[in-house]
Amino acid sequence: MRETQLPPTRMRTSDIHLAVASDIHLGNRRTPTRGILRNLRAAFPDNEETAQLDLICLAGDVFDTLFSLNDEDVPEIDFWIRDLLMLCKKHDIILYVLEGTRSHDWEQSKRFVTINEIAGINAKLRYVNRISIEYEPSLDLWIGFVPDEATPDTARTLSEFQSLMKAKGIEKVDLNFMHGHFEFQLPAAARVPKHDSAAWLAITRSLLFIGHNHRHSSFERIYAQGSFDRYSHGHEEPKGHLRAILHASGDHEVVFVENTGARLYITIDCTDLSVQAALRAIEERARTMPEHSAVRIEANADHPLLADMDALIRLYPFFSWSKNPIQPDEQDRPIYNDDPEVFEPVTIHAGNILQLLTERMIASGVSATVLAVAQQKIQEVM
Repeated sequence: MRETQLPPTRMRTSDIHLAVASDIHLGNRRTPTRGILRNLRAAFPDNEETAQLDLICLAGDVFDTLFSLNDEDVPEIDFWIRDLLMLCKKHDIILYVLEGTRSHDWEQSKRFVTINEIAGINAKLRYVNRISIEYEPSLDLWIGFVPDEATPDTARTLSEFQSLMKAKGIEKVDLNFMHGHFEFQLPAAARVPKHDSAAWLAITRSLLFIGHNHRHSSFERIYAQGSFDRYSHGHEEPKGHLRAILHASGDHEVVFVENTGARLYITIDCTDLSVQAALRAIEERARTMPEHSAVRIEANADHPLLADMDALIRLYPFFSWSKNPIQPDEQDRPIYNDDPEVFEPVTIHAGNILQLLTERMIASGVSATVLAVAQQKIQEVM
């Protein structure tokens, strides 16, 4: 049966302003949550520029890990959620929160819904944890949502999305918000699920935004905003979020807004330097680094400096220090920048375990009778 939906009127006469942020990773063990929240408040202040926004989307991985209720960061996170909801309510901004990678978010973004209801804020909020397509009448937009690990493979994700479009009687959506990877973001050899950019561009009328990869990039009308802050070494490029304008004419503008307060992760190469030369190099860099920067010393494994890191901590107590010892046989090896976000396996959870086990049983050649019994037993214990 075809769903009853409002048809797109395509009568919009005004511009639409939106903002997209993702990979916020509250609770990250290396970048303090308090600093991330401070930067979020600076990115979305209560001013005229924010008031101009029609839509904000947090496109996955708002959280980095599963919190316990007694974690000291939880109250500050809840206050930030409340303040963001009140900001959206005050300026009539629609807020979409997309579920990201299961092993990061754990559906904790439902707290947006709970706080919105219990606090009586009543902001225009939509939390999305499955493949969805929504028509937003106030903006005259069809908007698609694809969480990470929505299905076991990207081809099925595309198929389910296309089936949903058919059920709603549309051939394209205006905007897509996703969490995952496109093929242009990764090396060809990376053995991880990759969405087909050509296929998704064909069913997206305007812009497509995707989170998960922490590096800002773009391809045609696909924009990866990258992570909002920095969480590890090897990511010294600018971090932040995206602002876009959908003009009534059909044109669009997309601008990257840098998070200038993002924590710095600095690597100082002291390979083959004497202790005195290494200390001079460190002192020179320290003059320009803000407090609470994370500094990594890279040097030969037998370098005396690495054996006495406490001396650096005493000299520069406002930085976080770590070391990267280089073995002699490693110096000539090619360097690969392995982003841990790229090689993340599919997480098995209540939402996909039945589907995954069913596919495994079918592939093993079990009979329809055995399959039906097995599915029933699995559902009974879930």
